[in-house]
Amino acid sequence: MTESDKKRPPLAPGLRLAKVLAGFMLKTGLTLCGLGLVPVLYYFWPAVTVSWAQAREDRQAGQLDKAQLDKETKKLRADIARLREETAVLQEALDQRQPKAPYIVVDTNTNSYLMRQTDEVLREGICSTGSGKKLVWLHGGKTWVFNTPKGKHQIRVKKDNFPIWKKPDWAFVEENEKIPSYNDPRRFEEGVLGQYALDIGDSYMLHGTLYKRTLGEYVSHGCVRLDDPDIEYLYNNSQKGTEVYIF
Repeated sequence: MTESDKKRPPLAPGLRLAKVLAGFMLKTGLTLCGLGLVPVLYYFWPAVTVSWAQAREDRQAGQLDKAQLDKETKKLRADIARLREETAVLQEALDQRQPKAPYIVVDTNTNSYLMRQTDEVLREGICSTGSGKKLVWLHGGKTWVFNTPKGKHQIRVKKDNFPIWKKPDWAFVEENEKIPSYNDPRRFEEGVLGQYALDIGDSYMLHGTLYKRTLGEYVSHGCVRLDDPDIEYLYNNSQKGTEVYIF
């Protein structure tokens, strides 16, 4: 016993009993509370455990997703850089192949034409192209299909002053006429080609036409027919060797 305990006055018997009872009741209450939590924990503990496990999995999945996302992002950036390099190489090759001088483009899908110089359109308009019809010469065993020849061509001969058209064999077969000799005068016809013609080989030409109402239609035997101002412009702004692209 300490000196302070010796100096403290002794408790009355009733107070000592109350103190003992209070301590007992406190311990008993705490015990009962603990026992009361057992059913609650028993009921909720699985859910709590699952929630903790799910949270842990979600956290791990989030870390994995971020890592995968970073990996895919790096791959996409590398792909973009590679595609840019390939595009630059292709563009350079295209620039080298593109004619520097004016050239002519004929679109048989829309029956239109244009003259370009690099990226600048110098002139454009409508035209007529091949009808696609087939002509069969039974007695001669020949067949002609009247399509405009697609591909890359060049102007071989420039003709002006109302060039004369030398009619091929099919022109006579089409009219049910006897085919004359190669230099027969009946083969030569004036005025049907307009004032100008640009020969691209194999008897195909870009030329004027008497049948202006048919411009924009598929009516020719393979040549490209143009209105008078259009063929005049092409004639004046082209030369032998000017490239002609037909598609």
